[in-house]
Amino acid sequence: VQTCALPIYSGSTGEYTFPQIQFGHYSVTIEAVGFKKYVEGGITLNVNDKLTLISTLQVGAQTEVVRVEAAADLISTDAVAAGVVTGTQVRELPLNNRVWTQILITEPGVSDSNSSDQYYVGATNPFGGSSTNTTGFQVNGGRREENNFLVDGMDNIDRGSNLTLLSFPSVDSISEFRIVRGVYDAELGRSAGAQINVVTRSGTSDIHGGAYEFFRNDKLNANNFFNNRSLVARPLLRDNNFGFTVGGPVYIPKVYKQRDKTFFFVSEEFRRVITYTNATAIIPTTAMKSGQFGTVVCNSWANVNGSVGPCTGYGTSIPTANISAVASAYIKDIYSKFPAPNSPTPFNYQSTLRNTNNFREDMIKIDHSFGTKLQLNGKYLNDTVPTIEAGGLFTSYPLDGVATTSTNSPGHQYNIHATYTPSPTFILDGGYGFSYGAILSNVIGSENFSGSPDVQTALTGFPFQNNLGRVPTLSLTGGTGVSTFGPYNDYNRNQTVFINLTKVWGTHTFKAGFIAYHYN
Repeated sequence: VQTCALPIYSGSTGEYTFPQIQFGHYSVTIEAVGFKKYVEGGITLNVNDKLTLISTLQVGAQTEVVRVEAAADLISTDAVAAGVVTGTQVRELPLNNRVWTQILITEPGVSDSNSSDQYYVGATNPFGGSSTNTTGFQVNGGRREENNFLVDGMDNIDRGSNLTLLSFPSVDSISEFRIVRGVYDAELGRSAGAQINVVTRSGTSDIHGGAYEFFRNDKLNANNFFNNRSLVARPLLRDNNFGFTVGGPVYIPKVYKQRDKTFFFVSEEFRRVITYTNATAIIPTTAMKSGQFGTVVCNSWANVNGSVGPCTGYGTSIPTANISAVASAYIKDIYSKFPAPNSPTPFNYQSTLRNTNNFREDMIKIDHSFGTKLQLNGKYLNDTVPTIEAGGLFTSYPLDGVATTSTNSPGHQYNIHATYTPSPTFILDGGYGFSYGAILSNVIGSENFSGSPDVQTALTGFPFQNNLGRVPTLSLTGGTGVSTFGPYNDYNRNQTVFINLTKVWGTHTFKAGFIAYHYN
């Protein structure tokens, strides 16, 4: 573990204060002439805690020691409504999809307004509910958009919607997190809802590490009732979540031999997820694509100011002259690639869509102590979330290879934090953080102009320019049209600068500070 000794003199009435110390496990030793030495261990300080220790010295020699291990008189003087979840609890609780936000629902006053209780990493969720991976937590009756998510005190939420997170610290990299539900300190006053702060792990004076692999597979699942009733096979599923952590002192033989100044912690997490979903498309037969129908249909229309007017002719086929160049291009580039119906229901095609959701996270954290007066730490956190949506991002198209999109939801966070203690009664605390998140999605199916060159050519005569690089949406009454979305590029950059001053004056502790946010 990291160890440090913080000597301090009490006031004339015996009061003392340790402001701005890091969370962790502590013991307190009190010595005074004419009294036995008092030692109390087992003191746990969590994120943003304010604790009071009530100690009574006994008359006697200083060589005699009174030890208290239970910390029974330790009380919190913090009036806030808050809950703390330790890193051990986060790692050992059985979490579906292994995302730490799922634990928030266990706190008092927290409800979840999302349609699914499953959360995931990145911008989209392959496991049930809405395809958008939003945070739906409502705290003490507040709106879900009113919560403030932080990682090591720095912004971690999209300031556009205030519903999607920028990065997703690995479950195995979390030291603890705290959810403050009310009566916040001034530096946590940005949002009216809950303040959720995740603190990442640091290295210790000894090398510690671990590796893990979690998996889910369709062989372990049962098929659902509706699939069984329709004789649809159980959807395939491949979900592998693996990684490792390692931390300890920065020790270089013959160059930098120490175990109590500089510490490192590294976390690597990977996800390889393949999901399959079943969908139904209503598609034309091969004869219909060439204008041949087995029943009488309207095959010519009046032109009313450029719009389709009343039907002027009927027949079992549509003459080639009545098929516009744009319609012919859609048939050639897109509809000609549709598969034949495969369902007992006429014109229905039961499709199986393969979706890929991968993830990689790299985290490096360095802590350094320049002595008892100055401590410094910095962190690099990088998420990449490449995904392939067979039915398209936010589209849910029922066929593969048409509206298919390739999406990435990268997230980065870089921060540096310093604490300077020139005297036991004065502390200067400051830092800077940069948080970044994005949703970058492009159509890679046949709706992209690279797969529909004839549609692109047919649109050149229109009085507008297509700058999206894909075909326009096409609605088809009673059948599967062409639903498109994208390209979609959403960026979010948050910068935070803060300075806090703490001064102990007699029995009073004064704290003032400055914080600035810049969102783009």
